[in-house]
Amino acid sequence: MRLLLRGGPGDGQTVTGGGETVTWQACLHEITTEVTHRQGHDLRVYRHRPDCCEPHSRGAEDRCE
Repeated sequence: MRLLLRGGPGDGQTVTGGGETVTWQACLHEITTEVTHRQGHDLRVYRHRPDCCEPHSRGAEDRCE
């Protein structure tokens, strides 16, 4: 499934994935109820979790691995 990342360093990226969370580079994104339309496709929106990026040294906490 194609999805859209919102917020954080991956803002605006469309990627393939699914499930409750996806990881883009070292950052975690969580599923939302939002759906957006882009380039002829409906994309599920995933929001960035700022507390789950490696640069913040918190990647191992709170399901962020």
